[in-house]
Formats: sequence, C-alpha cells, structure tokens
Amino acid sequence: MSEYQYYEFQTIDRPLTERERTEISEISSRVALTPSQAVFTYQFGDFRGDPEKVLARYFDAMIYLANWGTKQLMFRFPRTLIDLKQVEPYCVEDSVEFRLSGHYVILDIRFDKEEGIGWVEGEGLLSSLIELRDDILRQDYRALYLARLKAISPGDMDEETEEPPVPPGLRTLSSALRAFIDLFEIDPHLVSAAAQSSGEEESASEEALRQAIGRLSPEERDEYLLRLARGGPYLSAEFNARLREIVVKPRREPKTRRTVSQLLADAAQKGERERRKREREAEAKRVKAIEALARREEQAWQEVDTLIQKSNAKGYQEAVQLLSNLREVAAHRHTEAIFQKRLNQIYQQYRSRHTLMDRLRRAGLTQ
Repeated sequence: MSEYQYYEFQTIDRPLTERERTEISEISSRVALTPSQAVFTYQFGDFRGDPEKVLARYFDAMIYLANWGTKQLMFRFPRTLIDLKQVEPYCVEDSVEFRLSGHYVILDIRFDKEEGIGWVEGEGLLSSLIELRDDILRQDYRALYLARLKAISPGDMDEETEEPPVPPGLRTLSSALRAFIDLFEIDPHLVSAAAQSSGEEESASEEALRQAIGRLSPEERDEYLLRLARGGPYLSAEFNARLREIVVKPRREPKTRRTVSQLLADAAQKGERERRKREREAEAKRVKAIEALARREEQAWQEVDTLIQKSNAKGYQEAVQLLSNLREVAAHRHTEAIFQKRLNQIYQQYRSRHTLMDRLRRAGLTQ
C-alpha cells in the first residue's frame, strides 16, 4: 500500500499577505496555495517543519490525514477568547489538548487507528468542519464533548470516571458536528446515549442583546465601532463574548454526572436494540421475498432447468442460487420432502455435469 499524507491549512479571519504566501511556498514545492488555504499532499517524503508552528503563525485551522491511521484536527484561537478552565474537563492527554502558543491557544484533536485507514481523500473535509471553531469561540463545546467521547472505551480509563460537563444541543447536531463524528468514527450509539442528558440550546433574544449593548459604556461601544471600521480580526467573537458576560445565564448541568461505565452500558443497550431491529427488518424482507417466490414456484423450477441447459458457469451459478431460494420456500411451507425429491431428480438427470454437481454440494444442496 502506498503512503499517503494530507495536510490542509485554512485562514478564517483574514487572507494571507503576499509575504506570508512567499514564506509558505518555501516550505515545500508541493504546496497548492491560495490567499486562504494551503494544501500539502505526500505519497513519499514528509512535511518539512512543524505543522503546529505553521498553524500558529499563519492559519486558523488544520487537518491532517495519514493512511496508516492518523486523523488530526487543529484550531487556532486568540488566547483572550478561550477560558482554559472551562475546556479543561474535555481534555485527554495525547487525544484532546489545548496548548499555549504566543498570543494564541491551539486545540489539537488527534486519534490513531492501529490498523490504518487505507486510502483517504482529504479534499473538502476541513471546510465541512470549519464552523466548529466558531462554535467553540461561542462556548459551544459539543465538538469537545464528542472528542472526549471518542477517547472513551473499555480499558482506556477508569470506567468510574465521570463524564465531562454535558453541553446543550447534542440531540440536534449540525452538519459540521455530523462530519466530525464521521471523520473520527465516533460510535453513534455512544453519541445517542450521551445526548439523553443534553438540554436544548439557549440563545439570547434580540431584545436581550439590545439591552446588553445598551449597558456597554459609550467608550466601549466606540472602541468596537472603531475596530470594525479598521477591519479588526476576531471582532465578532470578542463582541459576542462580551455580550454573553452580560446576558447569558450560567448553563444548567445535570444534577448527577454519569460514569464512563454507565455511558458504555447505555450505548451497548442502544446498539443491541438497533441490531435486533435490523434483524427483524431483514427477516420480514426475507419472508416477503420467499412468499413472492412461492407464488411462482413452478415457474422457478422451469427457470432452474433452463439455466442448467445453458451449460456455462453463469447459468450454473444462477441455477444453484435459485435452488437455494426454493429450499427456503420449502422450509417456509414445510414441503422439504417434495423439494428434496425434485432436487434428487436434478442430480439424476445431470449427474455427468461435474461442475454443476460440485456447485450444488458446495451450496449445501445434497442428495
């Protein structure tokens, strides 16, 4: 299997300057570069330099995929807009980490599959996840909670460990959150179990926002307007964070936190219920097909003979499959003896066709 690595970086709040684009081009001749994006793809060789440092210096988001099993998503945030105490409960060493880098905080979400992930296409993935950065800036920590869920599995941690704070809105996931779940292959039953303790998202009304803006001092409002006129970065995130300090009430947490073992047990129960539902649906579909075949049973036996008469591999294969289906009809109608008698006649009539005889025996259609 060929090696494959994919790095994609994106800016969100501003375009790259001409100087920055020149510096990025010097990292590798393989870069596909635009004013807001840099993509590096490797089938041999590796990225020169430190991807995290490149992110911290130039970009706001990065995704990295390698076909030996690594998937990594990173975001850069202004240091003043991330409350590290609030996000600390979602962190897991080597999987979900926040690190300081100058004036920024870097979120690093990384998981590795020992068996690898084969050939992967990274194009378009980062764009489908980019809004998660804004979510986190708005203190919507659903992505962090889901990443913490990914780290939950038997043996990885003390199963009596409590889950982190459950954010609201887990029952109604955005397309970005669904893409996040797909990317990191988070157990959907675990997500469903976790969502049972998640409340509804609360957003401030327009009237509440107007009142909050009215409580800002004239000097503070003027400062925001001046920064808006100058195209200041992160203005929306900072302004909304300031308004939340005024209007948003503390989020209500569940009275009791579940343990990891409780979450895993709930997920297992949901998985078992879904498995049984699929089995019932599959059985109902099978019975419907059997009953449809039973209504034209004589015609089907004639088709078996026609297929055998073709004397080729495809005809034998289709005949054997049809006979297997007729055997199910016989079991459903309790006419196994009649089926066996007609099958024995086929053995007698075509006993010199060794290929057919071999296919019948391998399908369990014996005399």
